Amino acid sequence: GTDGQVQSSGIAEENSLTLTCTTGEKQIAAVVNASALSGVSTLEQLQAKMSDFGDNTLGSFVMSGLKPETLSASGSVTVPVSRLVSKVKLSTVTNSFRLSQHQAMEFELMSVFLTNAPQQTGYFIASQSSQLINDGATDIDDIIADSGDLLYDELGDVVVAVGETAEVNNFLYCYPNMNYVAGKPAYLVVQTRLGNGVYYYSVELPKMESNKCYNVSLTVTMPGSLTPDVPVEKEDAVFSVSVTDWAGNVNVDETI
Repeated sequence: GTDGQVQSSGIAEENSLTLTCTTGEKQIAAVVNASALSGVSTLEQLQAKMSDFGDNTLGSFVMSGLKPETLSASGSVTVPVSRLVSKVKLSTVTNSFRLSQHQAMEFELMSVFLTNAPQQTGYFIASQSSQLINDGATDIDDIIADSGDLLYDELGDVVVAVGETAEVNNFLYCYPNMNYVAGKPAYLVVQTRLGNGVYYYSVELPKMESNKCYNVSLTVTMPGSLTPDVPVEKEDAVFSVSVTDWAGNVNVDETI
């Protein structure tokens, strides 16, 4: 209501819910695919709630929405909701090694993952926790164990010949690193094999937003870093990051 107090709430298994409250100006909130919220009696308390990244799975992302509405009688209100996660797409990787000794080696794409991904983000306010997943991680086994299938994926040891571009089109998902906690942006990291050596190309992502898609294209010219926590140098690779809207938002109908 106008006093900021929660007048009615409920939980539904489907995308519709029937609630009872008084008429007048209201703020109608919806949270989807999330753990049950407790200890919420005011709008301020609701807006302070944080979502844990572990509540997300492929095909079932946490979503939220808030809609002002003036209620005069019984009726149906549709609340648009959007995903809290950001989507990161590795679009292409191009083999443009400059030196002949590197050109003579087989170049493979092994895996891709995200680092410095927030553990929590706000349902309704752009905020994030100080805890970051894969913060400063250097051991690939630890990264795999901590990432799950949203932050890490195998690339199938795709061989990219000199002068060729691999159409990867791989998608990963994380809560948006929007504040650069402790000066740490999020990175998309590509694990590769050049000859008998394993190298990493860590591409810095811009300040992120929920429900946006970040498209990364990578062109390698020199061997990358020996550990995933060292960012790509411009002498090693050229990369571009573009931002697009993530289509396919979902509506939630609330009958009040």
